[in-house]
Amino acid sequence: MSAQSSKLENLIEVAQEASSDKRRELLEGVTDLFLDPGQGLNDGEQHIAAEILGRVATEVEREVRARLSYRLADLDNAPVDLIRQLANDEIQVARPLLERSGALSERDLIDIINSHGAEHQLSVSQRSEVSIGVAEALVAQGDDEVMLSLVKNEGAIISRDAMATIVDRSESAETLCEPLLKRTDLPPDLMHNMFWWVSAELKKHILTEAHVDESLVDEMLAEAQRGMVAEAEEEEDKLNRVERTVRRRMRLGQLNQDALVQYLRRGQVDEFIAALGYLTKVDQQTARRIVYTTGHEAVAVACRAKG
Repeated sequence: MSAQSSKLENLIEVAQEASSDKRRELLEGVTDLFLDPGQGLNDGEQHIAAEILGRVATEVEREVRARLSYRLADLDNAPVDLIRQLANDEIQVARPLLERSGALSERDLIDIINSHGAEHQLSVSQRSEVSIGVAEALVAQGDDEVMLSLVKNEGAIISRDAMATIVDRSESAETLCEPLLKRTDLPPDLMHNMFWWVSAELKKHILTEAHVDESLVDEMLAEAQRGMVAEAEEEEDKLNRVERTVRRRMRLGQLNQDALVQYLRRGQVDEFIAALGYLTKVDQQTARRIVYTTGHEAVAVACRAKG
């Protein structure tokens, strides 16, 4: 019988003990067997040792489980079932394994991402290598801090679709902008999209370091201007239609306080503003300012003035 086998038999005897001290001793002893650089355990002995660890790990304090995770995180021959068990534990226990363990497969990591919260996801995002599938699962969760950690991780492989999602998010999450633009795998067209909402300094980065064609920028500006003009014309046309409708009601004698209340109840704010202007004999700009003044005093004063 090898020294390792003899030690394992002794530990099996310890497994019958119920005290917490004995359980801690058992965990340390079995973990030492896996970590021993000497002869090591044969397949059967490894299976027995892994079963002992898995059973006892559920019965010890969090601090003991956390120490076990830390010791097993870098172990090549770590028992996979136990690693999965601990990686799904609370974050203080799971963190070392989520960040470093090679025993966790892509499927394991994706399952953990989908079944746990942001703390587990953040730990996964900090692995030295993050596969496309894992990165997509992380981005799909939509947590800004996790996406930021992923973008900063040079070992993360991020698909175009996932990158596009992060770029869209960066419009409202400013902290994502600079790390995104520092990534060498950010597609040029997605970088161009960011031009509209990044800071002046980052705009300069896009125009210079990213070698954006100035003619492309001119076209982007022209397109934006055309869009703003079209939007303004559409708004003007809408207001003209509103005013025509309100004037018609006034000619028919249907424009009164009841009409104002009716517009409000229907959520027809533009019609309400136009009607208020005609009834109180103020221009539309003044009527709009009255309506959007904080509080209701300005509207009340205008209505009292009308009588």
